[in-house]
Amino acid sequence: MRQLLLSFFTLVITIPVVAQNWVTDETMEETVMLEDDQIKVLYFTASWCGPCRYMKPIMKDIDEDESLDVTVYFMDTDENIADDILKVNSIPAYFFIKNGRLLGRTGSTMRRNEMVKMIKRHDKMTIKSDLLAYRGKSSKFELVAGTHEKLSIKTLESVWYDAHQLNAISWKIYQQLNASKDLECALILIQRSIELEEFTSNLETYAHLLAKNGDNKKALKIAKKAKRRAERNNEFTGIIEELIEKLNT
Repeated sequence: MRQLLLSFFTLVITIPVVAQNWVTDETMEETVMLEDDQIKVLYFTASWCGPCRYMKPIMKDIDEDESLDVTVYFMDTDENIADDILKVNSIPAYFFIKNGRLLGRTGSTMRRNEMVKMIKRHDKMTIKSDLLAYRGKSSKFELVAGTHEKLSIKTLESVWYDAHQLNAISWKIYQQLNASKDLECALILIQRSIELEEFTSNLETYAHLLAKNGDNKKALKIAKKAKRRAERNNEFTGIIEELIEKLNT
């Protein structure tokens, strides 16, 4: 029995510890997207990828280096769809992220010192981009297609996790299309945009679409909300004020 116990503990001790931070579509929100002012590297990899196998110990070593204020997150492209949504066409690929916003991206293999320099360079950058659009947040809305050929389910699925793209498409529908099915589609898209990230522009779009659909009471409520938000952020209010004036008359 003593010999068996010794063999068991020897086996436990010799099992290698997997230190990598593996993430999935579902765990992105609580890991990569954290707003803690620390730079993250989202490293896209796969078991069959030779260059990825070369980079794996390098990225692991960087992640474990206590002198570097960085966390490396590993994502398996075969098990997730974030890489498809983020248009990762080849691996290994690296996204440099801070506070949920993309600072830059690159790919291929490189030496450790080159990757460290790249991390430090991105860490010094001013964050100007939008929140990273990835699968992450589920929706209470069900995607519907419009009658226009560009409003197919397949096309719209590619932007379903991008608040700004959804807003842009919804605004174009408001400006250019009148079919009831297209307007229904736009209302779903703009509500999904707000669900992902609320900002002045998508509130304005939502108010305009509601007005175009004849729901003036709700349109006025949303328009006033958009104006208040714009004023808080010192943004232009002319477009939404014009709509409010029209709805009030």
